[in-house]
Amino acid sequence: MSTPLAHDGLSPKQEQAILALMSESTVLRAAETVGVDARSIYRWLEDPTFAAAFRRTRREAFAQAMSTTQRYAGMAVHSLAKVMTDANANPQARVAAATALLKFSRESIEVDSLVERIEQLEGEVASKPKRVVNDAVVSTPVSDSSPTTTSAPRADAPQT
Repeated sequence: MSTPLAHDGLSPKQEQAILALMSESTVLRAAETVGVDARSIYRWLEDPTFAAAFRRTRREAFAQAMSTTQRYAGMAVHSLAKVMTDANANPQARVAAATALLKFSRESIEVDSLVERIEQLEGEVASKPKRVVNDAVVSTPVSDSSPTTTSAPRADAPQT
């Protein structure tokens, strides 16, 4: 995990506070670790620069954790399959393993399907000709010459 950089406009204490917030269970403990009052950390959390650096650090830490889980995903599936097929295993454990495998399999298929649908829709939107009419982006359908407006009607337009 990278640490907040000095060019973020953070003081060394603020950088230490971000690292402490990542490793300590409470703001008070983080403040004690850094040697500042907890009110200082709460005030820093309200600062957009500090808050952005803290969010970025949290995202990076989460991404690393997800990478670790992906590294062990194959072993986890193998373990579930082993329990599920072990005739000597507790029946509840076998059912739980089978249920988990089915759930993960279904979710994987659903995610793949959603990705495919999103890519298809993005392709369709990107391929439609666009033009601006009265400050609104307008898509012209390929099969029809009449434009389809993608924004709400103007407030000064006559009501029908």
